[in-house]
Order: sequence, then C-alpha cells, then structure tokens
Amino acid sequence: MPNSANTPWIRSLSFRIAGILSLALVPIGSIAIYQTNQVSSQAEEVTRLSLLALTQQGVEQERALLQQAFGASSALARTVSSFGAEGPECRDTMVRVNKAMPQISLVAFIPVDGQISCASTGVGSDVSERPAHLEAIRERSPRVLSVSNGAVSDAAVLLVTQPVEIDGEYVGYIAISVPYASLELTEGPSFGASPEHLMTFNAAGDVLTSTLEEDVHEEFLPIRSSLDDMNRLAPMVFSGQSRAGKDQLYVVVPILEKEVFALGIWPSVADMTERVEAPVILFPLLMWIASAVVGFIAIDRMAGRHIRNLSRRMRRFERVRTFEDARSMRFSADELKNMETDFILMAETILHDQAELENAVRQRNVLLKEVHHRVKNNLQLISSIMNMNIRRAKSPETKAILTRLQDRVLAMASIHRNLHQVESQGQVNVGELVREVANQTLQASASGGHRIRVKFDVDDVILYPDQAVPLSLLASELMANGVKYTGSDKGPPWMKLSLKQEDTRARLQVVNSKGDSHHLEGDAESTGLGSQLIRAFATQLGSSIEIEETETEYRALVDFEVAMFQPEPLDY
Repeated sequence: MPNSANTPWIRSLSFRIAGILSLALVPIGSIAIYQTNQVSSQAEEVTRLSLLALTQQGVEQERALLQQAFGASSALARTVSSFGAEGPECRDTMVRVNKAMPQISLVAFIPVDGQISCASTGVGSDVSERPAHLEAIRERSPRVLSVSNGAVSDAAVLLVTQPVEIDGEYVGYIAISVPYASLELTEGPSFGASPEHLMTFNAAGDVLTSTLEEDVHEEFLPIRSSLDDMNRLAPMVFSGQSRAGKDQLYVVVPILEKEVFALGIWPSVADMTERVEAPVILFPLLMWIASAVVGFIAIDRMAGRHIRNLSRRMRRFERVRTFEDARSMRFSADELKNMETDFILMAETILHDQAELENAVRQRNVLLKEVHHRVKNNLQLISSIMNMNIRRAKSPETKAILTRLQDRVLAMASIHRNLHQVESQGQVNVGELVREVANQTLQASASGGHRIRVKFDVDDVILYPDQAVPLSLLASELMANGVKYTGSDKGPPWMKLSLKQEDTRARLQVVNSKGDSHHLEGDAESTGLGSQLIRAFATQLGSSIEIEETETEYRALVDFEVAMFQPEPLDY
C-alpha cells in the first residue's frame, strides 16, 4: 500500500497550495495591508482631533465667558477673604466687576444664611430657600449650576460659585450669574463643520445648556453612558446608540477643567466611514478579490476537482456497493493518488467482508429456523403421544392431569411458532402470543363442557424472548387456574384478561368470578404444581405474583419492568 509519509515534500499538495497562496498574498501583505494600516491610523487620528476641535469651537463663546466668570469669582473670593464681606467697599467691588463684564447679570457674595448684602444688584434679597443656594453651601466647592429663574434677574442663568473662607471658616460663596441670552451654541446639520447637536454639562452630570429642547435632549444621549460617566474620561470620542435607537458619534471635551464639559453629537460612524475611509479600503479590497480568485482557481485545478470526483465515487459505493477501478488522478498530488488507491483497496475489502457476513447471517437464520421448527415438531409429537395416553386413561384424575400437561406443551409449541416467525431483531409481540395461548386454554375448557364468558383487554406489548416466554407461560397458567376455579352464584361465570404497558413497565392481570361451586368439585391436580409454576414465571420476570380475593372475584396481578436487550458475552 502506498505510504503518503514517503511523499517528497516538494511534490506534496500542502506545498503546492501554500506556494500558490503565498504568491497571491504578496501584494496584499506588502502593499495593501501596509497602506491600509497607515492611512487608517492617520485618518482615525485626524478625524478624532478634528471632531474634538470642531466640538470645542461650537462652545467657544460659552467657554470664554465661563472662564472669565470663574477667574473673576476666584479673585473676588480672595478679596472678600482679605477685606471682609461688609460695608460699601464690598458692594462697590461687585459693581465694578459687573461693569467690566457686561454679559454678566449679577456679581454677589452670598453668606451661609442667604441674606444678600454685598452684590452688584439685588441687595437685601433672601435666597436661603433657593435650591442653588442650598447646593452651593452643601458642596462648598467651585460649581457651575443651571438656574431656570434667577433670584434677582428672574431669568434663566448659569450660576458660577466660588467658596469663601475667612480665617479657615466657611462663610459663604461668590456667585456670578451668566444669562442664557449671553451664551450661544453653534450647531450644523452635516459632518465637517459642526455637530448636529451640542450640550454642556457640569461635573455632577447636570445639563447646563443645550441646542435641543429640554424635554427631548435625553433621547439623544447614549444608552450605556451617562453624563456623569463621560466627564471622567474627557476628552474622548466614541460611537454608540442613542436612547431613541439611532447610531451616533459622541465627542466630549472639557470647557473648564474638571467642572464644565461639552458634548457634541455627530452623524453615525457608518456615515463618517463612508465619507472618509471608502477610498482607502477600495484598493486592498480589489487586491484581495484578485488574490482570492487566483488562489481558488489554483486549488480547484490541483485538488478540488480530484477530491470531488473521489467523493462522488465514494457516495456511489455507499449507495449501490459498486465502484470503478479506473484510476483518474494521474496528474494530481501524491496524497490524492494515495487516497484513491486506499479507497479502492478499502472498497474491495468491504465487499469481500460483506459477502462473507451475509453468507454467515443466511446460514445462521437457516439453522435457527430449523431449530425452532424441530422444537415445535417435537412438542407437537409429545402432545400427540399425551393425547393417546389421555384416550387410554380410565381414571378422570389421570385424564385431567395429562390434559393440563398437554395444554402446557401446546402453549410452548405456540411460543416457538411465534419465535420462528419473528424478523424484527428478536422482539416478540407478546399481546398476540398471550391472546393465542389464552384462547387455546379456553378451547380446552369448552371441550370439557365448561362455558365461561371471557373479556380480553390486551395491548400490543413488544418484548425480547427472555421475558416473552415466561410471560406467555404465566398467562397460560393463570388462565388455566381461573378456568378450574371460576364460578358464580349470579349469572354465568366470567373471566377478564388484561395486559397493559405504561412507559417502561408492563402489567398482566387475570380476574375470575367466584361462587359456591366451580368447574372441579375436587382438585385433581392437588400437588400445587400450577402455583409453583406461576411463582417461578413471575420470578423470571423480576417480579412477584400479587393475589387479591374477595367474596365475588379472584384477582392475580404481575407488574414488572420491561427489560432492554443485553447481549450475552461471546464465547471464545
């Protein structure tokens, strides 16, 4: 037999395919991949920087104004800490700062009790119950808050706060109000100029300003990220799905370090990729297609068509057990030639072994049928001999014993006849067998003049011979026992035979009526052989006989587990 291990490596199928694919992948490996990586990396970085810059440009006016307000609040906090928060000097300072920054509506020092006495305007106002005031004195840190209606201006403002401490004790905070009218966010509909939507938010994740309506801006935020999460990672660019189900690109940039951030919502990544990267990936895609075509043609000519031909021959052999001995791989690689040779040898071996196996099975079936036939004939011969003895016997007791023994022999003959006819892997329909032996027993009783009304409730139960034989004989003994002792004080005597199967268990039950008189006034078979056989057959089924007797009926029940086939150990 050819050995593929001795095939020279330079002529092997693997070497040929590897060589062709290596040549096909040289352009992709050396040019396309290098260029794609370089261009993609540069385009990604340029795009990221551009998005950050354009987003920051959209909030430039707000960023500049908030930086001025933060710087002024910090300076005023130091001034108040040094010179105090009482007197006209404090108010004059607040007024001068307000005049220097006309976009600001209020500059004030607000003490902890919320009574404004040092401010550019609104002196005497009480803000002690305002949510913004309560949050400012609770946090005691620089904050930017959104106030829908200011305590002094009664307009929507951004409130910049700066804590004030005098001699190490927190006394209040500087508050600078920036009206929303002084802020302007720039948005645009297309990529490359400005984002579709813009919003700013503080470190606590509260929206400060937005180009969207207040009741809809939540729909444009990403599903898996909150504003509180995004401020810790700024600056960043990421893609995600909005809560409205639309794919978007999100850009987060800081406006004031650790305090205020801007969120730009851009078109989806797919749209940006289509505009920016489509020309870059077109060239390597074409190169890959060309290489794949070359590789496919080479592999198909060198291996594919030969393997398909061999597979077709194998399938034909599997269906009809015939094959063509003609060699069709003269110009193929040595591995394929060896496969074809091995297949032909294997097919010849299988056909030879199959022929021997079929012959052995045929001889076994003939021998088995002959054995069952001879056993059945011998049992019938024994029955005939016993019948002759019955006719010659003069004692009624002797005739009864021989008749019952003849019934048992005939029952065994019926079982062997059924086993002789079985063709389904040795399994027997015990329902048919039980009905047959029961009818045979009833015919014997009817010939003796004893008429019994019998009801059968027998299902088709499939068993292997190891359980089918004792179950059939058990049914025969129970029916014979019932026939002998069936009686009835009211109406004709009756019997019921039931055979049922539920899941993996089967149940045989024989019930007969009782009365003061029965078929045999004296028990001819007083040795108790029938009872011994009933118990023995029940034991072979892995169960025991259950007897229940009342004034009107006698019930015998056997419940057993249906056994699966277990082959016997082979003899060596």
